[in-house]
Amino acid sequence: MLQAERMRIILNKAQEQHFVTVEELARLLKVSLMTIRRDLNTLCEQNLLERCHGGARVPEDTVLEIDYNIKKEYHREEKWRIAEKAMEFLGENDTVYLDSGTTIGEIARLICEDSIHLSVVTNDLNVASILTDSQVDLTILGGTVHKKTKSVIGHAGEEFLRQFRFSKAFLGTSSVSRNFEVFSPTPDKAYLKKMVLQLASQVYLVADSSKFYCQAMCLAGSLSEFAGVITDRKFSEKEWELIRKLNINIIEV
Repeated sequence: MLQAERMRIILNKAQEQHFVTVEELARLLKVSLMTIRRDLNTLCEQNLLERCHGGARVPEDTVLEIDYNIKKEYHREEKWRIAEKAMEFLGENDTVYLDSGTTIGEIARLICEDSIHLSVVTNDLNVASILTDSQVDLTILGGTVHKKTKSVIGHAGEEFLRQFRFSKAFLGTSSVSRNFEVFSPTPDKAYLKKMVLQLASQVYLVADSSKFYCQAMCLAGSLSEFAGVITDRKFSEKEWELIRKLNINIIEV
């Protein structure tokens, strides 16, 4: 197993438990203790984990996954306004990827109310459930179900996704850093977002103001990679200077 794959597994395990030991990781991955220590040192150098006695832990200021049923109650009005703006970028017969997340779920509800014909692929069980009552041609990724967020992740889904090309994609995020980088709590979800950025002609990020200036573990990309960032956040003049410098397209709601 390559180091990159080992580190993805280690990060997923750390995210689930908040703490991992060298011994349990060595047993899980069937490698030596020395190999695990090297992997943990690499992850700590990247500020993804913190070393502690016997293993490593998730940094205290890192954003973790929140249960879907709790998260959907946060900033409901803002999410609906963002979803309403996102609908303006959908056209007849678009091929669309819809990411996991509660704001994406609002987009799915609005699609159900519209007569527009779309072909949609998603990795979100809630989004798929909503769209079964619509007229869209619907495909859901296969793979491992992440129960807390009700999304599908893992290698099987990634391989399945490679066969598609999309005219539009809408991605969510758990955090946007002060350098306007996009992060995800798990390596699987971050990797899936990176894939979609390569597979879609136009990718839009949907992010309410609460997602800015907090830190999750895994880098998924930069705001400059998106065709547009749909958000309710009100930026300061200093922030706008950096936005213009990085050539980021902010779509305000």
